Amino acid sequence: MKRKSKIFAVFLVLAILWCMILSACGQKSTPPADTKPSEEPDKEAAVMEPEGMETIDTSQEVTLVMYLIGERTPDFDQVFDRINEKLKEKINATIEVKFMGWGEWEQKYPLVFASGEDFDLIYSADWAMYNSQASKQGFFEITKEDLEKYAPLTAESIYEDAWEQAKVNGKVYMLPMNYKELTSYVFLVRGDLMEKYGITKAETMEDVENYLDTIAKNEPSLIPLDIGSDFDARMLYDLFWQKETMDRLEKINPMQLMGYTKKGDDTVTVFNETEDPAFLTVVEKLQDWKNRGFWSKSAVVNTQNNKESFAAGKSATALMNINNAKSEYTNNILAHPEWDIRVVDAQDDVPAIVQSYLANGMCIFSKSKNPERALMALDLLRNDEELHDLFSYGIEGEHYIDLGGGKIELTEQNSNYPYDGNCNWGIRNDKYWKSVEGGIPNYDELYDKWIKTAQAGEFAAFTFNNESVKNQVAAMNDIYNTNIKLLYLGFTDDPQKDIEAAQEKLNAAGANEVYSEMTHQVKEWKDSLKE
Repeated sequence: MKRKSKIFAVFLVLAILWCMILSACGQKSTPPADTKPSEEPDKEAAVMEPEGMETIDTSQEVTLVMYLIGERTPDFDQVFDRINEKLKEKINATIEVKFMGWGEWEQKYPLVFASGEDFDLIYSADWAMYNSQASKQGFFEITKEDLEKYAPLTAESIYEDAWEQAKVNGKVYMLPMNYKELTSYVFLVRGDLMEKYGITKAETMEDVENYLDTIAKNEPSLIPLDIGSDFDARMLYDLFWQKETMDRLEKINPMQLMGYTKKGDDTVTVFNETEDPAFLTVVEKLQDWKNRGFWSKSAVVNTQNNKESFAAGKSATALMNINNAKSEYTNNILAHPEWDIRVVDAQDDVPAIVQSYLANGMCIFSKSKNPERALMALDLLRNDEELHDLFSYGIEGEHYIDLGGGKIELTEQNSNYPYDGNCNWGIRNDKYWKSVEGGIPNYDELYDKWIKTAQAGEFAAFTFNNESVKNQVAAMNDIYNTNIKLLYLGFTDDPQKDIEAAQEKLNAAGANEVYSEMTHQVKEWKDSLKE
C-alpha cells in the first residue's frame, strides 16, 4: 500500500510540472508599463536568410576597413555615407575606407600586411601585387562554397574565366572585376595653345611631340607634361616599349619582375626586358624628351599625378587611359571651356589591350576578423545596382544624371567624385556599366579603331607563384622601384652604362633564379591548356 502511495505521489508531481510548462508556453512576456522597450539590436531581424542559403547571423554590427589605391576625392565620404546606409540595412556592416596614394602605394602596400594592422578588404590586381601577396598567404582563400553561402549573387554572375584566372597555386584569393575592359591611352591637349602657336593638328604621337616641344620653348610657366607618381612613370615608357616590341615579345606578369618571352618560343624562356635591344632605344627616346624639358626635373619625387596637374592649369598635356579620360575630359571642359581640350590617340598604331579580369579586383585580408561579412559586402557592391552605381559614378542627381539605356550625363559636380575614378574598378560589373553621353567627341571613332586590332596577351591569365624565390623577388622589386623607374623617366646621362648597372644589380639579386622558375611555371601552365 505504501508503495502505491509513493507511485501516486510521483505521478502527481509530474502532472503539476507539466501544467506549469503548458502555462508558461502560453504566456507572452510584456515589460512593465513604465519600462522602455530594449534598444538592443533585434537579433532576429538581423539574421540573413537568402533563398537557398542557411541562416547567417548578422546581429553583431561590424565595421570593415577597406584599402583603396589613389586619392580621396572631395565627395568620397559623402558617397560612402550613402553606401554605408545600405550596407547597414542589408548586412549590418559599414566600411571605413583608407587610401594609399599613387605616389606611395608600392611602398605602403606590402607594409599594411606586415605591420599587424587590423583591416578587412583591399584592392588588388595582376599589376598591384595580387600574385605576390596571395603567394605569401596575405589574402583570405575564397571557395565556391564561400560564394554560395556568403556571396550568392557573385556565385551566379561571376565569369568562369575570371574565376580560373584568379587561381594562384590552384586557389582563389580575389573576386576579379566582372567586366571586359579594353585599355588604350590618350593625350588631352589644349586647343587654345595649339591655335596660339599655329599648330594645325594633333592626331599622332609625332604631333604630340611637336606640341610638347612648342610648349617647352614658349610657355615657361607651364610644364609640357607633368609626369608624376609611380603610375605615371610607366605609362609613357609602355607606349614606346610596345611600339618597339609588339610583334616580337609577350609580357609575363607581374610587371615589377619585368619578365618577357619571345613570341612563338615553345620553351617559353623568360628574360628581363632590359636585355632586349629595344630597351636601350626606348630609354634614349625618354632621355631625349626629358632633356628637352617635356617634364619636370623633379618628376622622380612628384607625388601629384599628371591628370591633377593638367586640371590645375600647371601643365599643357595629360596622359591617361581611356577609362579615366571619359570623366577627365568632361570635368575639364566644364571647368575650363576656354581651353578647347582635344583628345589624341596615344596608341600610335599599337594594339589596345584586352585586359585579363585580374586587371582589377578586390581581396580579403587573411587575418580579417570578419571575412564572411567582408565577402557579403563585396557581393552587394558588385551586384546590387544601387550600390554598384554609387561606388562607380557617385550620387545620382549630384554627380551624374541617369539618362536610361545605360547612358549617363556628368554634372559640374562630377569632378568632386569623378566617374570611374575612385578605385571602384574592382567591383565593376558589365551588367550595370553605364557610359557617358556627350563626352569625348571622337570616342566612337577611336574605339572603332582600337577594337579592330585589340589583343589579349597570350599569358594574361598566368599567375606566378613566387614562394620558392620570394627573397629574390623582394630584391628585384627594390631595384625596379629605384634604378628601373629612373630609366623609365629618362633620368640618365649614359643610358648604356646605367642599363648595365641595373642588370648587374638584378643578377646579384638572383634574377636568373626567378626567371628560371617563371619559365618552368609558365611552360607548365601553357602545356596544361593543351590537355
